[in-house]
Amino acid sequence: MTASPSGPEGPQPAPAAQTLRGQATSGVMWAAAEKWMVRGSTLVGFVILGRLLSPEEFGIVALAMVFITLLTVVTDSGLTAYLVQRRTLDRAVTSTAFYVSAAIGLILSPVLALSAPAMAGLFDVPALGQVLPALAVALLIASLSNVPAGLLQRELRFKELAVRQVLATGLSVVVAIGLALAGAGVWALVGQTLVRGVVSFVVLWWTSDFRPAWTFSRAAGREMLGFGSKTMLVRIFRHSRDEGESLLIGVLLGTTVLGLWTVALRLVNVIMDLGAAVFGRVAHPVFAKLRDDSPRLGRALGNSMAIGGLVLVPSLVVLAMTSDVVVPAVFGEQWVPATGVAAILAFRAIGYGLGEFHRALFLATGRPGVELAIMSVEIVVQIGLIILLADRGLITVAVALTAWVLLLWPVRAIAVRHLDGIGWRTYSQTWLVLLAAGVAVGAVLVTNQVVDLDGWPFVALTVLLGGAVYVGAAMLVCRPTVQQAAAAVPARLRPAWPRKGRGRRARAQQPADEQPEGQQPSDREPEDRADREPEDRRSAP
Repeated sequence: MTASPSGPEGPQPAPAAQTLRGQATSGVMWAAAEKWMVRGSTLVGFVILGRLLSPEEFGIVALAMVFITLLTVVTDSGLTAYLVQRRTLDRAVTSTAFYVSAAIGLILSPVLALSAPAMAGLFDVPALGQVLPALAVALLIASLSNVPAGLLQRELRFKELAVRQVLATGLSVVVAIGLALAGAGVWALVGQTLVRGVVSFVVLWWTSDFRPAWTFSRAAGREMLGFGSKTMLVRIFRHSRDEGESLLIGVLLGTTVLGLWTVALRLVNVIMDLGAAVFGRVAHPVFAKLRDDSPRLGRALGNSMAIGGLVLVPSLVVLAMTSDVVVPAVFGEQWVPATGVAAILAFRAIGYGLGEFHRALFLATGRPGVELAIMSVEIVVQIGLIILLADRGLITVAVALTAWVLLLWPVRAIAVRHLDGIGWRTYSQTWLVLLAAGVAVGAVLVTNQVVDLDGWPFVALTVLLGGAVYVGAAMLVCRPTVQQAAAAVPARLRPAWPRKGRGRRARAQQPADEQPEGQQPSDREPEDRADREPEDRRSAP
């Protein structure tokens, strides 16, 4: 694939020495580092802000962010996905994409600000009249950041993207805590959003080589908007699914209940972002490079999903089993009603996380319409479930939505099999990861029937015994996935464990009388190459 241009010199080819697998591995590590550091700093700030602000103040900003998030998707208009999947790019295409995105942001930002009083009256939340105009600035900032961020993603330059997010999040958390201590209330959360956007914008343009040219291609504009319209609808539907449920809960049950739902959902999303979301983010550009090679694409899908699940599934299961202890201890007793919701939503997040790889594949292979059709059905049913079950409480709503998401995963798998010929055996390692997690849960529950622990002793039992059983079961039933996950760790971070009889270095360290008779290290050079070849040929990110 031709590399995308990132500067005034035109297309810049990727270094020949770096394989796609190496780029994907580096991308996963940087994306993981970004998520861990961003979510870590966010969680620290969230814990502090949760003790300084009320659920109602969280609910007000959560309601405002419904509109900000949806309109941010519109400013992108699918242009990022278009730039990632297009086989070749030139400055006319990238500049056109930038001007289209900027124009949309310049229109939407003042429109949202002017409509804020009407929104406040419609939802009977007067604070929206002041909060929405301030947050509307974030739309303009996002519109000016979409194209350079998309080009970095296309080039698998996740290091620059990671630096951008870590700096922006860290500074925004510091500002939010300072404002909350000063008694700013809801404006502490508003300031956090704006500071994160401004810092992210500055760092992105500082690290990116992209600079728009004074050129605009109508043909390229029509092409990218034609492709981007379906991709944009997929993202709008996805955010409508996520933010729409918050909107309905806020309207039907009030901002205080919405605050509880938001806290439970954020806690789950922290873990989800550290697992499947990392691999899913890198999977999109990797799948795009493999879309003309169906066998490698299938292997990449199966390996990516299994490795993502290897991290995601046990983490979410631990949260589900310990939320009634961890949530009030970390956030305070006022958040106790959110514990049950968080436990149920953890299982829904498993379905979302594994489905993220199917969504990345549909977009990377130029089939956003398939994901659009599936999400249309998903959203209609979701809205119906919330409306029908809202009066029965958050727990009932969470159970129904979780069951629905888990039922949709095989639907996407069937679509992938029909369109790309990727069969059910592709997911065999993922099933075995789920089996290993189930064995660990069973071991914890059976043991606790004997020792009868609760509180923090039960948390310790879950983490220590459950973790040990899970690792053992995973090594037993899904060893290839564990080995591939270990191989993704940079060599300098792995323990220097010598492998007997392998590699020139290990043989060179042996005494001469221990060397095979008549065989010198150079005689076994072909075996060294054979040892390395399978690893080089792997297509999994």
